[in-house]
Amino acid sequence: MTDASATPKELKERADEVSVAFLMLLERLPPEARAAFLLHELFGANYSEVAAAIGKSTTVCRQLVNQAKAQLHDECLRSAVRRSSSE
Repeated sequence: MTDASATPKELKERADEVSVAFLMLLERLPPEARAAFLLHELFGANYSEVAAAIGKSTTVCRQLVNQAKAQLHDECLRSAVRRSSSE
C-alpha cells in the first residue's frame, strides 16, 4: 500500500488523512463504546480497568468493545467500497 516513490511530505499527509478518517469513525461510536474501545484497544487497559473507568461490568465492557470493533470494521468496508466505486 505504501508507494515507494512517495516523498516524506506525501507520506506525512497520507498519515494525517488516515488519522482524521479514524477520528471521524470513532465519533460515530456511542460514547460508552468509544471509551471502552479506546481504553482497551489503544491504551491496553484490561476489561476490569475499563469497567472501573466507565462504571459498567466487565461483561458489558467486552460487549461494548466488540460492538465498536464490528461497527468500525463495517464503516471501513463501506468507505473502501465508496472509494473503489469512485475511482
